[in-house]
This record gives sequence, C-alpha cells and structure tokens, in this order.
Amino acid sequence: MKKSFLLLLLTVLTMTSFAQYSAVSYTSPEFTQFKSTKTFVVRTGNAKFDTAVESAVKESWKVTPIDFISGADFKTKINDNSASFITLITIIPSGNANQAYHYLALLNGGKKNLDKYGYSDMIAYSPINHWSDEPENTDCAWRVRNMLEAMVRTMDVVQKMDIKGNTKNIAFDLQDEYRKSSPRIKERTLLIAESSMSKGKKMTSKEIAALYPFKFEVCSREKIEKAIAERSTEFYYYQPCYTLNKCMLVFDPSNGEVLFMENQIMGMSLNKGNIEELTKSVKGIKK
Repeated sequence: MKKSFLLLLLTVLTMTSFAQYSAVSYTSPEFTQFKSTKTFVVRTGNAKFDTAVESAVKESWKVTPIDFISGADFKTKINDNSASFITLITIIPSGNANQAYHYLALLNGGKKNLDKYGYSDMIAYSPINHWSDEPENTDCAWRVRNMLEAMVRTMDVVQKMDIKGNTKNIAFDLQDEYRKSSPRIKERTLLIAESSMSKGKKMTSKEIAALYPFKFEVCSREKIEKAIAERSTEFYYYQPCYTLNKCMLVFDPSNGEVLFMENQIMGMSLNKGNIEELTKSVKGIKK
C-alpha cells in the first residue's frame, strides 16, 4: 500500500517534499506495525536536547510504551521490527549534504542503519529550521515539545478524519484541515522570532504590518521559548522551517496544535508572499 504523508507534500517520484509533519495512513501496514511496537527515544549526547525531548515524551506520548536509548545502543537496536524510534534524522537524497532534509522523526525499526531510511519510512515527522536559526539538528531543543505534540496530533487527525489516498492528496487534505483553525490566530498575539526569519535580510515589523492586520510582535526566540515552557494561552507563534524545502507553520505554544501551514518547494526567508498567504488563511479565505 502506498504511504500517505502529511503536510509535507511528498512527491515520491521526484522525492520533492513541501514538508512539515507527516503521517502514514492509519490503515497502512507501516502504521499497523508501529502500533504494536515499543518506542525508543534516541539520546543524542546534547544535554539540552536530550533533557527537553525526554520531558516532552513523558508529558505527551501516550501512543505506545516508551523507553530511552543511547545513540550507540540505537545502532544495534535499529533493525528490530518490534521497536520504533523517535530520533533526529538528516536525509540526503542527492548525496549532497547541502541538499538534505532535517527532521525530528518517528520510524519503525527493521533496517540496518539510519542511512537506509528515507521519506517513505517515516510514520510522522517535524521539520527543523536548518538554514536559519537551527543549523544543528539538536538546536530545535527549545521547541521540541511542540514538535512532538504536533506529530502526535497529526497521526490523530489522519485517523479521525479517515484521510487517505495518494501522498499528494493526503498532504493537501491535512493542510486544509489545519487551515480550518487559522481564523483563531487573530484571537491572540502572533509572535515571530526575528532569528527564525532568515540568515540574511529580514522583513521589518512595518512591512509585516502592511500585510497582516492582526496582532503580532517580532520578538526574540527566547520569548517564544518562555511561552512554550509556560504553556501560554496568550500567544501563537509563526515558525518558518527551511530545510531542503520551506514550510511555514503557526503553533499554539500551550499544546503544539498547528493552526496554519504553507508548503513551498524552496526558499530560505520569510517574504511578502508568506505573510499574504497567512493573512488570507486567518481571514478564512481558502487557498
């Protein structure tokens, strides 16, 4: 059975993804296998990331039994079909490290090593803002709880809405489902971390205000990190993710809910078109 992926519009034939999170259809053999596994969270050796992901899993993961494993033990455990893994992964489809995808991913065991895993092996995943303020995969530690929560929610949405079909249709269906919540974004202040916009020239607050007529604040990443830690219901936050493809998301810091998603084939900066697309969705204008 073909695998179905979420908001990461994955075109299997070209290995082109428009990614965010993703999930296989709940009726697929891969999801059936996953439901019977024990899930191991792979420690990286980075203290901040490992502490954050362990805390997040203990709080939010109710899907399968969980345990924690070192990177060294992961190498010997990875071929175990009765195991699944939450791990950071870099997928290099072209062999060029500058053309790679960077994710927090949920994988079934069964392959020889992590290099053997690609798009079609991920049960769920969340992208890292690699080309901006998360150049190392572990740099997503500050928001990893929301990433994990969103992955769980993605699997729930696929099952509850009975979303299925080919990969492209599933991706669009999931994106449409998340955008149903976009009008709620105007009820809170939308935070945008200045560091997340790009490594180069950034949009100014004045430029954003000319396009987005609702409450927002360009702020430090630390302010959003604090909102996540406190499970704030005062804010939402706009999260660009530039890996090989570009994905723009709005998260609820209190629970990891995604209220908006926009996927593009490429790009490494927040631009006018992105804000226009967000504004249309918040106004309830369908894509």
